[in-house]
Amino acid sequence: MRALPVLAVALLVCSAVVGATGSLAGVSSTTDAPRAVDGSTVSQTDNESLQQVNVLDIPPTSVERWDVNRQYVDLGPAVALSTNATTDRLRTIEMAERIEASNTSDQRAERIQTALQNLESRTNELDQQQTDAVAAYGRGELSSQDLLVELVRVSIVAEELSDRRSRLETLADETPGFTIDRGRMASIGNRLSAFTGPVRAHAEQVIRGDAAPHRYYLATGAQSVTVSTIVDDTYYREAYRGDLRNGEGDAIELEVALDIVATSYPVIWNTTREQTQVFGGGETYPVRIAHSRGDLTAFVDSDARVVYAEHQRRPLSSLVADRRADQTAEGLRLHVNHTYPGGPVEVTVVDAQTGSPVDANVSMTIETGAERPLDPTGDDGTLWTLSPYRPYTITAERQGDTVEATIEPGAPPRVQPTTRDDNETEDNETTATPTPTPTPAVFE
Repeated sequence: MRALPVLAVALLVCSAVVGATGSLAGVSSTTDAPRAVDGSTVSQTDNESLQQVNVLDIPPTSVERWDVNRQYVDLGPAVALSTNATTDRLRTIEMAERIEASNTSDQRAERIQTALQNLESRTNELDQQQTDAVAAYGRGELSSQDLLVELVRVSIVAEELSDRRSRLETLADETPGFTIDRGRMASIGNRLSAFTGPVRAHAEQVIRGDAAPHRYYLATGAQSVTVSTIVDDTYYREAYRGDLRNGEGDAIELEVALDIVATSYPVIWNTTREQTQVFGGGETYPVRIAHSRGDLTAFVDSDARVVYAEHQRRPLSSLVADRRADQTAEGLRLHVNHTYPGGPVEVTVVDAQTGSPVDANVSMTIETGAERPLDPTGDDGTLWTLSPYRPYTITAERQGDTVEATIEPGAPPRVQPTTRDDNETEDNETTATPTPTPTPAVFE
């Protein structure tokens, strides 16, 4: 493991909440919320120099439904997304105009307080909207595409509500003799930022037709959802564990939030960290880390004192695909380097005699399901895709010659809650093989 260098950590905090001013070296204060070979062997190898980065994930016994699917442009949802965004934007404008039209400072302050209460209620409603969509998907009432659209819709509303929060804070600053609760404002912003991750942002582009059809992984459990994708040479992942979140905690010390993240993501914490930021305030503490293998935003619940949501960006070159399947047949050699359900899979096809890259057609079959095509490997003989939750077979074909390998998906290095209720009996999440779920996957 690379030695940890001396690092100046920038802690961005809400001083009104944590009371931090200049007492911590290198601490500044802000109220802004924060807006990845032999013919018939299958083996797992240990990588001593580069370890797997932990991920927040749903426990294997709690997964209710999962899917790997291709999302296309859909004019119906795209129009609805635009309509919803416009509606919320108009409400923000209406709120600002009502406050600015106040006749007295007292009336202005009263209207700001009312707008703040409405914003908190709307944030709670948005949280419940996601929870309801996840539950409906788990019951089979929504398709994978429907759920992805709902997650995007929640993200768009969260962005607009975050803009409303910023506008409300500015209006409060312009009101003589009035001081708004900065911690309350920061808490709203921090909560909203958990709903605006990189996977949803890309999915919105696909749905609107601004990006090509793309493949996404989805898995849900009680109040929980994981979604991931690969865009160009980068792996993106979002996870939200509502079952871990309390949401009613008081402010905590910044060091506590950092310690929770350090314990949850030891590989990230012990590698080269270019920047570390903590956004303090109320019940949620986002911790952002730009590190040598990508970047992470981990959301800490101040009462449960656990990471309940994460956004990760990982260049494919930084990932540890430490499980490898190799097969040789009919003049082709197939290498499959894989990680875990929802994680990247590297498929490489070469000529069995010369070792030269082969542009082959690739398909995947999940358990005994139908064979579905992926993209071809291209001139470099390599294709990246996403791992499903169940055992799967990768097949490569070139001019009638075929080779295939069957892979067990394995399990990710899961973030372990730093604290848990005494009555909770969660499985060992670091080594457990995912338990098959009764809901079949749909793969396209």
